[in-house]
Amino acid sequence: MAAWYDPRLLAATGLRSVISTLFGHFADKREAIAAANAIQPAPADGEFDYSDSDPGGDFWFDYLADSGDGWNPTFAMARLVAEDTLTGDALPRGRLLILGGDQVYPTASVEDYRDRFVAPFDHAYRPDGTPRWPDDKAHRPHLYAIPGNHDWYDGLNSFFGLFCRRRVVREEVDLGVSREGKVIGGRQTQQTRSYFAIALPGDWWVWGTDCQLEGYIDQPQIDYFQHAAAYWMKPGSKLILCVADPAWAYVDPKDPERKFASFCYLERLAGLARMPEDREPGTEGWPQAGEPMGHELKLVLTGDSHHYCRWIEGDRNYMVCGGGGAFLHPTHHLDTKRFESRFPRPGVAGRPGRYPREFRIAETADGKQALFPDSKTSAGLAKGNFKFALINKWFVFLLFCIYGLFNWILDFNAGIADEGTLAQALRTESWRDAVVTYWDLVFTSPWSALLVLISALAYVRFADSPHSKTRRRIMGLAHALLQAVVVTLTTIAVVGAADGLVPNIHPRWDSIVSVTLATLASAIASGAAFGFYLWFCIRWLGRHPNEAFSSMAIEDFKSFLRLRIGSDGGLTIFPIGLRTVPKNDDKAPLDPHLIEPAIRIAP
Repeated sequence: MAAWYDPRLLAATGLRSVISTLFGHFADKREAIAAANAIQPAPADGEFDYSDSDPGGDFWFDYLADSGDGWNPTFAMARLVAEDTLTGDALPRGRLLILGGDQVYPTASVEDYRDRFVAPFDHAYRPDGTPRWPDDKAHRPHLYAIPGNHDWYDGLNSFFGLFCRRRVVREEVDLGVSREGKVIGGRQTQQTRSYFAIALPGDWWVWGTDCQLEGYIDQPQIDYFQHAAAYWMKPGSKLILCVADPAWAYVDPKDPERKFASFCYLERLAGLARMPEDREPGTEGWPQAGEPMGHELKLVLTGDSHHYCRWIEGDRNYMVCGGGGAFLHPTHHLDTKRFESRFPRPGVAGRPGRYPREFRIAETADGKQALFPDSKTSAGLAKGNFKFALINKWFVFLLFCIYGLFNWILDFNAGIADEGTLAQALRTESWRDAVVTYWDLVFTSPWSALLVLISALAYVRFADSPHSKTRRRIMGLAHALLQAVVVTLTTIAVVGAADGLVPNIHPRWDSIVSVTLATLASAIASGAAFGFYLWFCIRWLGRHPNEAFSSMAIEDFKSFLRLRIGSDGGLTIFPIGLRTVPKNDDKAPLDPHLIEPAIRIAP
């Protein structure tokens, strides 16, 4: 698993994030790819059409999101989706595997995709050197993927090379040669863009979208889906929308448009389509030119949050299933989201205005929330942050270096103030005097005071309260105060306890040893305080879900969806959970189970 609190990883990821955000605005590669793959009047590429597959039978496909972090969980999930059947013979392997974003962590590169994503899927396909199904085009399942924010950290360069290699050349129209998509884990990639529209049996369609880093939908992508809704889809088609993140769960109720606007547009896009004048009429009952096509959004699938949660609005399911291999996210902080949006929900006509939206967590027949892990388990797992200093040793080392510099400045200040060394200055008759002396030394020079100010601002910046600046300042300053108290008392205690530890040769040697020990103890205590802050925030404030659980890198509680379109045209969703991921054992048995009873969506 990625060590998210390793200072080197933090610096590299932050830099890649800034660069990709800047270049995403000024050099969006999606438009160049769209220009090289013009929209066809009719879906000439039959590889995207599965509507006639298994006539009279069931059509199966899988959905998996947020993989490519650690080998153990990614390989375990790759094994599950490669199995011929699950839970006995009831759930056969899908004809398609749709990846819901963030296929690699922490940042995208050719090497990271190869090591963290391709390798475990290839190994799951050939566990003993023998392929699990025939390795030829006729028998290969197909693979589609949408990019998440981590896939965008290299401007989609690696994503395009891996998932969008396929090219279809039209005779006497396009230059160049056609080429097949890559084969990953025995599955053939099919798409030519970072987004796609797939025709399934029973007039079902899957739209896989690309929302870049900040929810931006480029115009060629809008044109693509508008064309698909008007010219490719039969009137009254049923839509499954795949997006990169659950905008409804991240929305600020006081300012919903900032996060929700792009998603709101996408979920309504198919329903706004009207019959074009130049489309040839089909069977009797088709709408006339200019009349609504009657497409209906039935289901939304997403990842980004690394857990399972089924949200509902009315009778529509919005399913978060990001358990493909990344570290676990909590569920106990989740709650109903109510806000007003500029547009009504899909299927409801209305001009721009203020429309209520309410997304609540679904409940199963026994009254439990549709979560994995459940809230109680999630809250218990959060206590692992009490071991923060033991788990994140490189972060503690960074604190050791920072406090070492700080104490060196304080030692210099002690000399200026005629206190001798820092150790001598802090060995007073009472704790109160030692604390006063410590902070007198802090403000003896501007450098130490500046470090304190920078640290306080950093804690405010780190605080997770994106919807309230006031709460963010309170959380950050409270954290800074906690750290100041812990470091002050730890330094005084260790320096006092180390008195006489070094033979009385020279005061400087005594100070070096005492202050070094105090610095080490302060770094460990500060790391523990950091973990306590994360636990308190996620347990009682519902904040820092990402920071509080990335610190522990929990490999367990993985999930994916197996979906079936029945002969009657209905859709059934089977949420598959894996409670425990085998550790460093590629042949250990897996024990998948249904997270909740199958969800049925009528045709």
